[in-house]
Amino acid sequence: MSNTIKSITLPSSKSISNRLLLLNKLHGGPLELSNLSEAADTLFLINALNDQQENRYVGEGGTSLRFAMTYFSSLPQTTDIYAAPRLLQRPHQTLWNALRAMGADIEEYSSEIGQGYRITGIDYQSSPPTGRTQHIDVNTSSQFFTALLLLGSSIKEGVNLRFTEGQMVSKPYVSLTIDLLCQLGLSVNVSPNMLSIIQQDLTPQKIQVEYDWSSAYVFLGGALLTKSALSIGGLKRDDIQGDRKLLDVYRTMGLKYEFTASGLRIDPNDFQSPTDEALDMLDYPDQIMNLVVLLSAFKCKGSIRGVNTLFHKESNRVEALRVNLEKFGVSLTSDDSKLHFDATRFTFPSKVSIDTFNDHRIAMAFAQLSMQSTLTFSDSQCVKKSFPDFWNQWLLTFPESCIELK
Repeated sequence: MSNTIKSITLPSSKSISNRLLLLNKLHGGPLELSNLSEAADTLFLINALNDQQENRYVGEGGTSLRFAMTYFSSLPQTTDIYAAPRLLQRPHQTLWNALRAMGADIEEYSSEIGQGYRITGIDYQSSPPTGRTQHIDVNTSSQFFTALLLLGSSIKEGVNLRFTEGQMVSKPYVSLTIDLLCQLGLSVNVSPNMLSIIQQDLTPQKIQVEYDWSSAYVFLGGALLTKSALSIGGLKRDDIQGDRKLLDVYRTMGLKYEFTASGLRIDPNDFQSPTDEALDMLDYPDQIMNLVVLLSAFKCKGSIRGVNTLFHKESNRVEALRVNLEKFGVSLTSDDSKLHFDATRFTFPSKVSIDTFNDHRIAMAFAQLSMQSTLTFSDSQCVKKSFPDFWNQWLLTFPESCIELK
């Protein structure tokens, strides 16, 4: 390992925080939670679940909206939930249909406050859900499975979730939910075409949220591009987040790493600049942006499968990549499930304006290129959605970066 080591401590996991918040609320609050995420998505969810007002706003977070709607489906009351316009354009129908089948009433709703949904829930304890077995589309979002599994653990007779045909997107996030439930003493029955959970008691316990693997890879990319050894605090070999396993992709390129008492430590010295890559990222869609930008800086070309969900995230992430990478001489094309990129003519202009499309993942991914170009980021504070202190932490770790924030 190199003698001079850069270091970063990541925020806590938004994915785990939001799951724990919903689960705890559904079970009446037996968990004592610490190290909760300070991401905007988590703060909006906390307010939505605990605010005594009838009107609740959840911002731009998919889990914030979907988890809040799931919770209020279990209460015999009518609740209005508002969201940012882009979030309302994202796919939710599979989950709404499942909640309707279980007895809730959901309708689109608008008022002088904004737009969102009005949900009238049902007391599942006195009125067991009529649609206990649900057929769930696996091609759109893993959050549908997660919301229903968490709900099923708390309601009379539980739920059965059957898979429709197709590849499950973001499968590690479903595994994360199952692993988290098991850690807390709740059991899930897993079979090839169905997930089942019955009502169980959640025992009082103290839970500390893991640090966020989803935020790690942009710093890893920065270390590779600057050939800097890096220590990422708090990460553990046995963490349950699916993005942990993405290290295997980097290992195939020669990255050396080790887990220490303080976290993950990497050495980029043996990293091989790839020339042609064909990767399947269906399980890691949030990392596609980081990886494509990094591989582009190494003048690589290749293809990435599993981009199905990127068109309907906080932005059209495939289009956002194309628009911004074009400024560095990279061509990018795509179809519904795959993108192709050719960065063999990649160059670092002296100054580049990065359009973040108000998307935290796009902003963070392009930060990797700020060591050799002066980058101006529009809507730079979009990072608060998952990592409010990102820019400060980035500049502390890579002070050689040239960044202007707007």
